[in-house]
Amino acid sequence: MAKDSRPHAHTVCRAVAKSRRKTLQAATAELWSMSDEDVEATLVEAEKLRAQADALALRLLAEADRRHAGERAGATDTASWWAHRTRQERRVAKGRARLAESLDRHEPTAAALVEGAISVDHARVITSCVDRLPEDLEDATVPARAEQHLLAEAQHLDPKTLAVLAKHVLTVVAPEIGEARDAAALEREEREARANAWLTMCPDGKGSVRGKFSIPELRAAMLHKTLLAYAAPKHQTATRTEDPDAVEQVERRPSPERMGDAFCELLERLPTDRLPKLGGLNATVVVTLDLDSLTGGLAPGVLDDGSVISAATARRLACEAGLIPAVLGTRSELLDLGRKTRLFSGAQRRGLNLTQPTCTAEGCDWPAHLCHAHHDQPWSSGGTTDLANARNLCPRHHARIHDPAFETTHLPGGKVAFHRRT
Repeated sequence: MAKDSRPHAHTVCRAVAKSRRKTLQAATAELWSMSDEDVEATLVEAEKLRAQADALALRLLAEADRRHAGERAGATDTASWWAHRTRQERRVAKGRARLAESLDRHEPTAAALVEGAISVDHARVITSCVDRLPEDLEDATVPARAEQHLLAEAQHLDPKTLAVLAKHVLTVVAPEIGEARDAAALEREEREARANAWLTMCPDGKGSVRGKFSIPELRAAMLHKTLLAYAAPKHQTATRTEDPDAVEQVERRPSPERMGDAFCELLERLPTDRLPKLGGLNATVVVTLDLDSLTGGLAPGVLDDGSVISAATARRLACEAGLIPAVLGTRSELLDLGRKTRLFSGAQRRGLNLTQPTCTAEGCDWPAHLCHAHHDQPWSSGGTTDLANARNLCPRHHARIHDPAFETTHLPGGKVAFHRRT
């Protein structure tokens, strides 16, 4: 890398050129001879160096904007010109340009960034918070005190945690007005989040539906905690087919995929009898399935929106969810529509759990309160909803008993065993 050879180069030009040469030497040097302590200490110092380099870049960006660099180059603005020259995303460059402009008005934060005491993300949180403070504050020192408070907190907080604290900075630095203003702001934020909530779903034509949503933080926290319970490796492993490495495979599965599985299971377990009415009925998905498939055939079930599911999935759901039998004629005319059968009652489940404290699959110790109540003789075949026809099965073995790839054997003592069909 050639150094800046101009005879009267500015101090900043020479410093940047020298820093790049020195950093290149360090970045390509052998690290094996460094001690553990040196590696750890230098890693921390390198992050401070990054912050200082960012501070210089932001100062230069602000100066370039004052000199209308983008306009002189024929670009829309300086940020767009900079993004093109440095191959950044325009949105990223524009965000940094806004931060550069803000740092011009927040000298303490700019100085901390120059020292490497905070990161760019810290600086963005602090300047955004101070800029959002009300303009009608009677005490003109409040913004400066808020900035100093956040700078002090940034020394031991990550940017995300600092952003949470920043929402309530007025309560800390000006409690006489901050508490009321923060409460009003929080209520306004919650109302807007609820009013602006949205969800979109679109089938991809390959058996999946993709979607996006925006919901208030409280509901997101509720959903996240619920999904974490279903996504726990122990629970996920218990719902899968037997595999010596099942636990390890589930734990290694990327978190988004585990959360996707959890979301599917959550939807299957929604209590439909407690959902709002839709067309006079609880929100229920109707599956049309011929009797042969319900009792072991392979023809798929058809949902009321026209999509299809496998016969095995339909049988599994029919055992745990309510079943509404529909009798169709040879031309698929609706001849009779039965009523939803009763599931096992709470009293029956409690009695079942006393006599079957664990899953009744051979070798499974999954506790009864986490099991499904299964009809030994399917309701579709005349089975009754009583304890004599009930058994506890964990989610994994409940799925397996409806899987045509496995054969079920009833053992003495009330247990069942599964063998893969050959």
